[in-house]
Amino acid sequence: MTTEINGQANNTEAAIYNISVGSVLSGIGAVLNKEPGEETGKVLLKGMAQGAIGGYLVYESKILIGKIAKQEKLDYGWPAKIVNSAGISIIENAASNRNFWDQWNLNIGFNRIEFHTKGSFAIKYKILPAAFVLNTYSAIGNKFELESSLKTGEFIFSGNSYYNSDVTSFTGVTIGTSIIIEPGQLKNYDLISHELIHVYQYQDFNVFNTYVNSPLKALESNSKFFNEANNWLHYDFNFFIKRPLYMAEHFRVDTSTRAGYNKNFFEQEASYYSNL
Repeated sequence: MTTEINGQANNTEAAIYNISVGSVLSGIGAVLNKEPGEETGKVLLKGMAQGAIGGYLVYESKILIGKIAKQEKLDYGWPAKIVNSAGISIIENAASNRNFWDQWNLNIGFNRIEFHTKGSFAIKYKILPAAFVLNTYSAIGNKFELESSLKTGEFIFSGNSYYNSDVTSFTGVTIGTSIIIEPGQLKNYDLISHELIHVYQYQDFNVFNTYVNSPLKALESNSKFFNEANNWLHYDFNFFIKRPLYMAEHFRVDTSTRAGYNKNFFEQEASYYSNL
């Protein structure tokens, strides 16, 4: 027996989903990162309110990605990325129990640029280690598509080499924050929109990284190695959350057919914002 889990059917449902996810997960994170003496209720409400704002921006960014398919041009790539980065940053700030304007982050593939606005302004560069490994893997045997990557702000490759490339229906795949497109599909804007949503889904789970803020601070204070590493690395544990959930969806549905494959919730959402 399988349970039917449907993706968004219209913009209202899509907005509610993203706002709810941003709000609930931010509220949980805010309580986990609560300072001693702070009232739990106030921290929870503040986190949820800020997370809802961030979730709405995430929704709007996905709508912009959908315009790539509708207008058949990549010009919406960077506007979508900026809006998405703002939304994810607000959610991360909320879950970290910070004011929503304290830090803004821009993730480009495995690169993370942090803009710290609390106190003196500072810019920091960090590497996302999981995304780096996945990006390196995606590059092996495939061609880096510079123009498409520059226009979308994501790492896009063309080729047929990846861990499941024996699938006969392969046209494109997203591996972490990297996209591999079959060479003949580079002008398939529906497909590119679909895969970009998968990248944004990776960022959706970024909020879970804030749940381990306290343990990471303890490691940093007790270990010279982690103290130095934290200056250059932002641990993207979200990969280890998103990937198992995606595979759990695959086990839930019948992936032997395209119709069954498309019942995966993550595929449904990606299809909603594209024409696939």
